[in-house]
Amino acid sequence: MIMDVLPLYLLDDILFRLELKSLAMMRCTNKYFQSYISDDSDFQIAYFSMYKIKPILLNLHCCGDSCIICHPLVSSCDSMSVRHKDIELDYSYRCSIFGSCSGLLLLYINGTLFVANPLTKRFRIIDHSGSKLIPMLVKEDHKYGWDLLKEKITRTERAMCVGFAVNRRTTKNFKIVCVLEMGTLYGFEISDGCSWRLSETTINAGSKSDLTTRMKHVYLDDTLHWLRNDGSIIAFNPETEQARLIPSRFHRKQDMKLLFAADDKTNRLTLISGTKETISVYTLVKKSKWTLSKRISIVSMEDSTLVRWNMVAYDGKRLVVREMKHYTFLGFVHVFDMEANSWESLGSIWCAPNNYRDFYMFKPSLFSIEMDEQTKVLVASDDQRILYLTKVMGLIDITK
Repeated sequence: MIMDVLPLYLLDDILFRLELKSLAMMRCTNKYFQSYISDDSDFQIAYFSMYKIKPILLNLHCCGDSCIICHPLVSSCDSMSVRHKDIELDYSYRCSIFGSCSGLLLLYINGTLFVANPLTKRFRIIDHSGSKLIPMLVKEDHKYGWDLLKEKITRTERAMCVGFAVNRRTTKNFKIVCVLEMGTLYGFEISDGCSWRLSETTINAGSKSDLTTRMKHVYLDDTLHWLRNDGSIIAFNPETEQARLIPSRFHRKQDMKLLFAADDKTNRLTLISGTKETISVYTLVKKSKWTLSKRISIVSMEDSTLVRWNMVAYDGKRLVVREMKHYTFLGFVHVFDMEANSWESLGSIWCAPNNYRDFYMFKPSLFSIEMDEQTKVLVASDDQRILYLTKVMGLIDITK
């Protein structure tokens, strides 16, 4: 093709004129475009910045859910509707999300683990039978009612031990890493999408402190990070399989909310603590010290109607807070703009009145996923799980 030999500045000028849906179709025309559009992170950063494509907040029950809720993180003055969308799967089908990274999702739907890109509609089946941790998190029980729910909630408290990493800079692949907790000793099992193996790397933290329950891992600088209750961090690089303990300390006070995240603007780990009066943003600096970088006056919340609140997502540009009020199943989503230094309410979102909800900030990308033979066979069989996966990907499709 003539476009294959165009100077890059001319090629960019042409591609930047395409809408996102057309760009996703263009990458399927030949291998050159697939590589340039999907694998060139600089091109994607420039394209998504130019069109000001905002992330999406996903919300579902921590034990798996037949109802998945999607809320675009856009201002009420933006052209995109701020109303949330949701899909209802067959009640017997449950969807769980274990990770969101670089536009890919790690999902589990009724016995099958998928890595999927909702934008390109490409996905791959992951055989999780070789994992020691994941089958424990998703196993089916013969109990019913409240006893079943309690057991599932207890079991999924360790779901944060599953790490999901997408390397867009060097190897252009994804890895799933599960932390195996053994007292003060930590081991790691790894999948590259084809098979599972136990890494030879272990790390002895020297002191007993559990990984913080329901606190999501953070992927930064090609390394997965898990926060421990004492404020220290377990770090593991899926490519080099090097692990280390970052001996940071943070003393959490009673009734204090915590959120472990990454600041995409400064490329640093961030720990956010909050009370009903103030939110404090801490950045991990040299010598493994948490340093206060910003203090935020919290959005007004009335104690008389407040059931609970929590901080659910942060990326350096925006902080997302959810509050829950009495006598309603509607939660309220507030976003603090770090640059404008102001709060904005994004409206209501359905949410059960408990803390057993998982929230994921999803940022779309054109990262390529190759389907293996097992995936192709399942697609050809019109399997019901593929139908539900397609519904989930359609819910998150920002090109509509």
